[in-house]
Amino acid sequence: MPRSWSALLEPLRPVFRRRTTFTMFTILATGLVARTGRRSVVAMLAGAGMAGQVSFHAACRFFSHAVWDIDRLGLAVARLVVGRLLDPDEPIVVIVDDTLFRRWGRKVYHAFWTHDGAAQGKHKIGRGNRWVVAGIVVRLPFCSSPVCLPVLFRLWAGKATASPVELAADLLGLVVAAFPGRTVHGVGDAAYHGQALLVAGTTWTTRLPANAALHAPAPRRTGRRGRPALKGAKLGRLDQLAATAVWQPVTVTRYGFAETVQVAVVDCVWYGSFANTPGRLVLVRDPVSRKPKVYDLALFTTD
Repeated sequence: MPRSWSALLEPLRPVFRRRTTFTMFTILATGLVARTGRRSVVAMLAGAGMAGQVSFHAACRFFSHAVWDIDRLGLAVARLVVGRLLDPDEPIVVIVDDTLFRRWGRKVYHAFWTHDGAAQGKHKIGRGNRWVVAGIVVRLPFCSSPVCLPVLFRLWAGKATASPVELAADLLGLVVAAFPGRTVHGVGDAAYHGQALLVAGTTWTTRLPANAALHAPAPRRTGRRGRPALKGAKLGRLDQLAATAVWQPVTVTRYGFAETVQVAVVDCVWYGSFANTPGRLVLVRDPVSRKPKVYDLALFTTD
C-alpha cells in the first residue's frame, strides 16, 4: 500500500484486539476506497486485489466474529477528521440523519416497514434497515461546498425501542465526550426534535414544521407564590410571524456560492419539543424567490 494510506490507517490499529483483525480491516478498507461500483464484501476483496488470496468466509467473519467495537472505530475516525481537517478553535458541526437500506426476507435482522425519503410516489415508505448516521461537516480544498463525513451510526430496532431521535442524541453525546472543551453544534432535519437532543455542551438546530406552536420566552418572576410560568404568550403561526417580522439582508454561502438572503430572528420557546429551553426562530426568504410564501425556510435553534 502507499505509505500515506498506511499512515492514515495506523491510528486505527488500537481499536482491534488482534493483529490479524487489523490486517483484514486494512484489506477491506483499501478495497472500499479502490472500488468504484457496489462495495459488497466480495467487491472490496477484489478492489484490494486480494480476492484470490483471502477467503470470502474469512472476510465475513471479520464482521460476525472478530472482536472490535463500532463506536471506538467511529470515534477514532472522528479524531482523524477533527485533527486533520478542522482548526483547533473551530466548532464541530455534527449532522444527523437517517437512511433506509432496503432489505427483504424473513431472516433479515431488524428489517421493518418505515419512512423512506427516496421512495417513489406519495407513500414514502420502504422495508429494510433504518440507520441513524452522524457525520462531521468539513471543508475540503478540492470541493466548492462543505461535505459531511459519516463517523457514527445506530441501527433502529423498531417500535417500543429507542427512537431515531434518542439514537441521534446518543451519537451526539459520544462526540461531546470524545472532544471535551470543543464547541459542538448538532443539526438535523424536521424529524429530529425533542428533549432528548438537549445534550449538555451542545446546541441543536432543526427545521420547523409549518404548524409548530411557538411561545414567547418565560416572563420574569413576579415574586408571588406558586409555580413560575415556563413559557410566555403564544406567538402565532409562522406565516403570521413572517408577515410582521423585521427582515435584514444577510450574505450566506449556499452550494458553493455567496448569495444575499433576508433573515428574521425571533426569540422564542418551542415548548412542545424542547420544553422551556430558550431558543430562536430563524426565518429565511429569498428576495428573488417566486414562491407565493412570506418565507422560504423556518429554523429553530438553541444556538
